[in-house]
Amino acid sequence: ILNASKILPLNEIDAEGRDLARRLLLNDRSGGDPLQELIAHYAKLGGKKSTGRKTLNLGDTVEERLKQAIIQGRRDSLIADLDAARQKYSPLEIINTILLDGMKVVGDLFGSGEMQLPFVLQSAEVMKAAVKHLEQFMEKASGSEKGKLVLATVKGDVHDIGKNLVDIILTNNGYKVYNLGIKQPIETILHAAQEHHADAIGMSGLLVKSTVVMKENLEILNERGVTLPVICGGAALTRKYVEETLRSVYSGAVFYGQDAFAGLHLMDELCDPRKKLKRARQGMGVWGQEARGKGPGAGDESQEAGGAGQGVEVGQNGAASAGEEHTFDMEADPAGFAEPRRSVEPAPDIPKPPFLGTRIVSDIKMADVFPFLNERTLFSTQWQFRKNNVKPAEYERLMREVAEPTLEKLKRQCLEENILRPAAVYGFFRCASEGDDLVIFQDDGRTERLRFTFPRQADQGRLCLSDYFRPAEREARSPNQPRATDYVSFFVVTVGCEVSRRTQELFAANRYTDYLYLHGLGVESAEALAEFFHKRIRQEWGIGGQDSPDIKKLFKLHYRGCRYSFGYPACPNLEDQAKLCALLQPERIGVHLTESFQLEPEQSTSALVVHHPAATYFNVKAAQKCAVQPAPG
Repeated sequence: ILNASKILPLNEIDAEGRDLARRLLLNDRSGGDPLQELIAHYAKLGGKKSTGRKTLNLGDTVEERLKQAIIQGRRDSLIADLDAARQKYSPLEIINTILLDGMKVVGDLFGSGEMQLPFVLQSAEVMKAAVKHLEQFMEKASGSEKGKLVLATVKGDVHDIGKNLVDIILTNNGYKVYNLGIKQPIETILHAAQEHHADAIGMSGLLVKSTVVMKENLEILNERGVTLPVICGGAALTRKYVEETLRSVYSGAVFYGQDAFAGLHLMDELCDPRKKLKRARQGMGVWGQEARGKGPGAGDESQEAGGAGQGVEVGQNGAASAGEEHTFDMEADPAGFAEPRRSVEPAPDIPKPPFLGTRIVSDIKMADVFPFLNERTLFSTQWQFRKNNVKPAEYERLMREVAEPTLEKLKRQCLEENILRPAAVYGFFRCASEGDDLVIFQDDGRTERLRFTFPRQADQGRLCLSDYFRPAEREARSPNQPRATDYVSFFVVTVGCEVSRRTQELFAANRYTDYLYLHGLGVESAEALAEFFHKRIRQEWGIGGQDSPDIKKLFKLHYRGCRYSFGYPACPNLEDQAKLCALLQPERIGVHLTESFQLEPEQSTSALVVHHPAATYFNVKAAQKCAVQPAPG
């Protein structure tokens, strides 16, 4: 039986020990018997673990013990060592010369791939505890921080995990972060920046829509004559979009936010007193016109600068990425194409749904949903156990000994404490296609209820989502009256708002690792619920017979039909969420639509379900105006 709490991060195992363990796992006998060599290696150490650096022991100096406490994320003798250090140093000296030294090593280990994010957050927790203890011995004086950042998720965006990770890393590296939260308009951001005399502004967002908001925000800053450096980050952004499109509209400096530690490096550059003085002597105020293509990290592809929003949330259709413009041609097809639509063969049959209208399901057991959890996505994307430079055998060990036991423990806690509360609303509707439109009818099949207009590919086969539905029929006596010929299903699922409340409590309590774990599980549980409920819809619809018995293969569309979520490549118009919600009324299960057409609680998702056997994910590019990436297969 393995005690997960005793597991060492990879960077705490000495290089020779790691190599011997790897040889043993691979049965590599090129240098002799790996088992005997491994036993001999640790026998030589007297049964003590070797970490490749000094471990905490009484023989170390207090300075080294404190530094290692940060690096190793341990609190064994933290308070006693801090009190001992106060006999030689002021609290501020301890923070700036000892503790921050340890955090710098943590950043280097993370950057080299030797330390995974959960262990980084453990170090941040120890740093936070150390600073909290020292604060009682410090005078409350402003100006002791290295710099100030006003950080916010932009207007209309409800996602905050990436922004909060940036807050954690910067705060525990000596910066003052004013974390404004989610859905923040530029007026609020600007007011906070002026009030707190910020050195920079950080804007975060997940969806493509948020990148457009960032551009609009920069234009407003221009109008106000503001030239503060701005860091933009999030899953939908690319370096090219930030450094070409966003920089072209702003008179100040704009930097791409790749991850939190790169953002730390950028803030170090921006807040370096010597560089600030140089810019002031050059008469550039706060960056000013120097920004265009210059400044720390500009044009340096090796520096993934920034970190105002680390993208970790991915929908079942895959994450979208920003390109040069985020516009989709919803009108006529571009000139030069003879065929108005792709030739999609009609479905071999039109399965009849079990009912028309909507139903609510509130008796879902989370234990039945957990088997549909995509653990690999959870571990690598949400929890950020990244392979990087880690050898495959070592990465698999990390999964077995850290990630998987943590997941099992957290699932048990969620079940026992009712943290995840699954619910769904779904429905079947009569429909038909008309060109690029999908028309939704009342139950009589004649009265139009509403319609969706989807964009068509400019190339790659000229596909449009409406192509998967039978064209509308018209009677001779009513040629202008379309009639339903097909069926479509929609659903909204959620795991409730309790998980959001719990994660906010963990973040406020500086329990950063637990915060990361629970937030990630909440997000992926919503995706698992979508997979679970899509399967239920197929079964009720009579098309579940083609499902793969292997749940993992369901993640790769091994079933009949497909589901699509608004805001993603095949149906990028997020405003269509309003029509879906008009049909389903998801407020009946506690889900509401924000002014930017996103679902709240955050751990919720919606989809349009197609029964056509040929339906699959595809990417719409409107006359090369959009660079949204195709969904992963």
